[in-house]
Amino acid sequence: MKLKTLLAVFSALALLFGVVGQSSAVTFSGTFYASQSCPAYQSKNKKTNPGNIYLVSGQSYQIREANKNDATWYRVVVENANPQLRWVSVSCGEVKGDDSSSSGSSGSGRCSTAGQEDSYVFALSWQPAFCETHTSKPECKVTDSSAYQAGNFTLHGLWPNKASCGTSYGFCGSYSHSVSPFCSYDAVPMPSSTLALLGQYMPSAAYGSCLQRHEWYKHGTCQTQRNADEYFKTAIRLQKEFNQNVAYFMQEHLGESVSTQDFFDVVDQAFFDGAYKRLQISCKNRKLVDVYINLPKQLDENASLASLMMDADPKFSNQCGSSFTVDEIGF
Repeated sequence: MKLKTLLAVFSALALLFGVVGQSSAVTFSGTFYASQSCPAYQSKNKKTNPGNIYLVSGQSYQIREANKNDATWYRVVVENANPQLRWVSVSCGEVKGDDSSSSGSSGSGRCSTAGQEDSYVFALSWQPAFCETHTSKPECKVTDSSAYQAGNFTLHGLWPNKASCGTSYGFCGSYSHSVSPFCSYDAVPMPSSTLALLGQYMPSAAYGSCLQRHEWYKHGTCQTQRNADEYFKTAIRLQKEFNQNVAYFMQEHLGESVSTQDFFDVVDQAFFDGAYKRLQISCKNRKLVDVYINLPKQLDENASLASLMMDADPKFSNQCGSSFTVDEIGF
């Protein structure tokens, strides 16, 4: 009898502490639209991720709870994961739902009204590393070492940014949220010659996974300076300038581990002292994947990338540590 009593007491205590341990989470009903590939954790504190599950950019996920009222994490349902309930950072996408006041979206449209940007983010990718976690994409089937994406940063996007909206400023035109697959969006209203040109610098546009459509309808429609043709040509011009000055460093170190500081030094030498402080870089599996460059609100038509970076506020972030690997094309 005493043993049963003790077991009952321990069970009650375990239940009590289990409830206390989860008390900070709040019920949340809504949909999370992933704007990038992010880890989906079973435990956000311990960063455990059984199955190495990542959200898929462009996909939507049902939200079950948030970590607090002013959410920094959401617990979403990932259908093919085990367990299915996973924690994801709010920075990975945007939220639409009943309790989305903390997500940056608003029924009044304050984060989906064009022409309210206060800065830009210019997003570039190192395609070989990106493809390590996106093997099913058609552009990731390319293994030719002479291909453009084997030795140059590819275009991800040119994003108008509104500081008060965080990462949720977007969809200021005919779409209110991301659709999947990206080719389900309407075609971008630009000449076929521009689409063909874009295909070299944004491989997805050439190989039929339609990133350009997502970029235009989510980001491009939130700026009013340029039509789609001018918008993408501006992005290509800035991308070419970055590659002309920085890509050689990556080409010289394919397959090697390099010092992050050496990469920053190359950026400074190419543009100006302290230019690297306008960068945010991220890695996966210790491989450089993304370079985000902070730019000012006004993108003058003929302004160089260097001058635009000079006019931008420093917003430095290094998520790669002291070194990273320059991934080679192919798996």
